[in-house]
This record gives sequence, C-alpha cells and structure tokens, in this order.
Amino acid sequence: MPPGRAAANSPELLIRLARAGAGITAVPDFFARPFLQRGELRRVLAGWRLPSHKAWVVFPGRKLMPTKTRVFIDMLQAALGGADLEA
Repeated sequence: MPPGRAAANSPELLIRLARAGAGITAVPDFFARPFLQRGELRRVLAGWRLPSHKAWVVFPGRKLMPTKTRVFIDMLQAALGGADLEA
C-alpha cells in the first residue's frame, strides 16, 4: 500500500483497508467484533474510544405497535448498548 490517508463513511471499506495493511482504522465495535474474534484484526490504542452519538427511532405510538417493530427496537437497543435509551 502506498503511504497516505484514506477517509470513508463505510465501516466495511475501512475494515477491508485495515485488513489489507493500509494502517489503523476506527470503526464501531459491532462492525469489528467478528474480525477481532477471528484474529484478522487486533485492537490498538485500547484506551481510545470513538465519540458517542445519539440515535433516534421514531414511530407513531406503542398502543398498536406491530411485534416486528418492537423486536427491531429491542435489537437496536441491544446492538447499540441502550443504557440511556427510552423505549
């Protein structure tokens, strides 16, 4: 790989670049976890974390919420570490 900087808004592309030896990258843990578990990536700068961001799920109400919607919201909370989430 030639030296230089790369920027992308695709975690998959950033992981592919890191796996190809282009350098280090910062992606959310849930994208990197399978590659870390298989030993294809390794964590460096362990004390550093990505800044947190807020996310919202907007839906019309809970009274007649379809089960699929409730399951999707629950999955998002679990995947995103829903400590401060209101559902």
